[in-house]
Amino acid sequence: MVELTAGGGGRYLARVDGVEIALEAKDLGRGCLRLETPEGGLVAETAASGRRRFVRLGKLDFVIEREPEGRARGGATHAGGLEAPMPGVVTRVMVAAGEAVRKGQPLVALEAMKMEHLIRAPRAGRVKQVRASPGQMVGGGAALVEMEAE
Repeated sequence: MVELTAGGGGRYLARVDGVEIALEAKDLGRGCLRLETPEGGLVAETAASGRRRFVRLGKLDFVIEREPEGRARGGATHAGGLEAPMPGVVTRVMVAAGEAVRKGQPLVALEAMKMEHLIRAPRAGRVKQVRASPGQMVGGGAALVEMEAE
């Protein structure tokens, strides 16, 4: 989980899986930001679609979704479902119903915007249902995998 708190003047405090990182963001234009941390700097390429932000840091791709106003932090995921971050084509399904998975394990690969996006398990658990199959076109928000707590 990533939480970002604005500190003003382009300064932010990012909390990534409980680790705090102070950073400064400088707008380079055309959807690019220069991120400076005490460890050094890097360029982030971004694109927006509604509440979602697609971010590329070097070779890593992320999809970030803003929480709706008033939503409680740390709430339960909607019945354990894992959804497509955007419209695309399922290229690989790497799990089956009933399979135990660990946190971060790749479950489904989706090709969208000429990039491969891996849908990973947000926590350890068991796959309740797989709703995706290779070659299937899916819309943004389409349920791909349903998990239950271990």
